[in-house]
Amino acid sequence: MLRRALSAAVAAVLGAALLSAPTAAQASTTADSKRVVVYYQTQYLNGVYVSPKAMTDNNTGVTNVLVGAIHLDPDVVHLNDDPPEAAKFTQMWADLHAMQAKGVKVSAFVGGAAQGSFQRLDTEFDKYYPRLKNLVTTYGLDGLDLDVEENMSQAGINRLIDQLTTDFGTGFIITLAPVATALSGGGNVSGFNYETLERDRGAKIDWYNAQFYCGWGSMVNTTGYDNIINRGLFTPAKVVTGVVTNSANCGGYVALPTLKITLAALVAKYPTFGGVDGWEYFNSDPGGTAAPWQWAREMTSAMSGGSGGPVNLALNKPATGSAACASSEGPAKAVNGSVTGGNSDKFCTLAASKYLQVDLGSAQTIGKVEISHAAAGGESATFNTRAFTLQTSTNGSSWTTRSTITNNTAAVTTHTFTGVSARYLRLNITTPTQSTDPAARIYELKAFA
Repeated sequence: MLRRALSAAVAAVLGAALLSAPTAAQASTTADSKRVVVYYQTQYLNGVYVSPKAMTDNNTGVTNVLVGAIHLDPDVVHLNDDPPEAAKFTQMWADLHAMQAKGVKVSAFVGGAAQGSFQRLDTEFDKYYPRLKNLVTTYGLDGLDLDVEENMSQAGINRLIDQLTTDFGTGFIITLAPVATALSGGGNVSGFNYETLERDRGAKIDWYNAQFYCGWGSMVNTTGYDNIINRGLFTPAKVVTGVVTNSANCGGYVALPTLKITLAALVAKYPTFGGVDGWEYFNSDPGGTAAPWQWAREMTSAMSGGSGGPVNLALNKPATGSAACASSEGPAKAVNGSVTGGNSDKFCTLAASKYLQVDLGSAQTIGKVEISHAAAGGESATFNTRAFTLQTSTNGSSWTTRSTITNNTAAVTTHTFTGVSARYLRLNITTPTQSTDPAARIYELKAFA
């Protein structure tokens, strides 16, 4: 159960529209270190389209999106259960093209858990490769991620990489997605040897999205990654650490606070660290299905040491508020940078007048405030805050209302301002839930320039 093949009952994929490749002026190089790579396979959830464009709309720092899974079936190419040109794909391709225009590189990932694509490329290359080439040119893809989870010969993978480089040039992004142990002399599900591949074709391979999950490794600490680098063949710039973004996606999930510590340690240990990829987008923590784009932002923050990329101005700043439901649910829990620590990882209040106030320490220019409500922390959506106001102040006594919400149902809300200078933020809660439950639950309040 690695890159799973989705059935129509799980994810009805979208239809297709022709895309042209981004111009040279639009494109940006992503073959550098500290990539934020997102696998995007679930395009529909319960019949509702899941757009990846929120990652660029919210300035998360995402560098690469890998859409799939592509299957070279005997009679037709499939993207999950439908041909890429199916009419239901139109919006998805348009959104991916818009992300390309903002510098994000879009690749398709080929293969995964569904068997056959690479066996066909291995034994009937002249028949199946042209179909793969047509996919790249038709949809303006920046690269391919070769997710070989079936037996393929060493000569076969070499031939495929050679032909892609010949047809699309050295700027075309070629990546592979081995299980992590395949890069450290251990278990392998691809047939060919990755160390031999790196020696023979490493100059044509941009990086490896190593799967540190499903029993093939862990990011609870740096040990598995260290084992790869210590063999002396794969450089840190070419090894991207792959993690599951939600515990439901596969075994080996690492809670966000621990993962961020591991990533920070890798950046400190390896200045050219290749980055992180997430399997997969639609339900990524900490935002879950309501705001999966938050995962990419958290990864950018973890690898930038708090600089470069969106900075949460409220993180760990002094917070006060109305009386807490319990001593473990005080205002500080709403600015600790986490929503995944369980039901006590929140600010909870039952007071008649409910509020949360954050002191940013000095006057800051605030452009956006993001609030994670009950469902973002795993509680019922019926506990999401229904009505509230956001206020700012320069002195902590005179307040200006910046946003008034009266009918919220979302797990995560985003509130944008224009050029507001303030030291203090105040959240006043007037209707705490969707029902008669009297407790207000705020898992996180973030502020950005």
